[in-house]
Amino acid sequence: MEIIISRYSGYCFGVKRALKLTYNVLDNSTDKNKKIFSFGSIINNPGVTEKLSKKGLVQIKDIDEIENNSIFIVRSHGMPPDLINKIRVEKKSEIIDATCPFVKKAQARAEFLSENGYFVLVIGNKNHPEILGIKGYIAGNNYMVVENEKDVDRIPDNKKIGVVVQTTQTREKLLLITGRLLEKTREILIYNTICDTTWKRQDSTKKLAADTDVMIIVGGKDSANTVHLKEISKEINNSTYHIESFKELKPEWFKNKKRVGISGGASTPMDDIIEVKRTIEKIDKQQLKMSKE
Repeated sequence: MEIIISRYSGYCFGVKRALKLTYNVLDNSTDKNKKIFSFGSIINNPGVTEKLSKKGLVQIKDIDEIENNSIFIVRSHGMPPDLINKIRVEKKSEIIDATCPFVKKAQARAEFLSENGYFVLVIGNKNHPEILGIKGYIAGNNYMVVENEKDVDRIPDNKKIGVVVQTTQTREKLLLITGRLLEKTREILIYNTICDTTWKRQDSTKKLAADTDVMIIVGGKDSANTVHLKEISKEINNSTYHIESFKELKPEWFKNKKRVGISGGASTPMDDIIEVKRTIEKIDKQQLKMSKE
């Protein structure tokens, strides 16, 4: 079998930056008695999350779990500013901001729209931490999270509508939703805050899916950008499988197949991609040997 790895696989810039900051704090903290906390995982990758936990990162779900005079790392997806400030003031914690710069840009755009009287539409997954963070930059309840085209029907009519997008969304969804907004308003200001690496990764995956017999998408099941890669690939290549680890690979997926494509999410280490490739090569050798016996 020919095995092809998508050009834009491996960590994106934002993930690399977040992990560099986190490992630097974990490895170089001068006060070993200070605990280091984060809300949830720094990035959506189970393997990486486990490694960070072993190095001392304490992942919590509630502010009350944070100890006073500790260190708190803001995950790559960002957080609401009032919550960050509350941790700084009430818990007297040092804040290390590992928010992806592209996410910060989306936050700033949402804040600008809010301050200038726009009803803000945030396109993305309503329960995703990035969306929860962006909402924190919008004043009051003058916003709505739109997950799909059906949600457009529920948007109230407004004089001015502004749009920002979760950085890992697809351009297709952005076009589909914004194309209907003239039904709701006469003035629209759209900020395409999908990060450059995301759409390049999506385009590369789309082309690879069209040119292979099987597609393997590697990354966390809770990773939004990885799930989108699976969806994009599945529309083109029905033999698309989303895995978190090489251990999930099944030999029957590759029986009588000639070309295999591999693509990984923004928080998937390149080492994981290579391990998947090596495992598929072993499966190919075993199947070839069995066919000759």
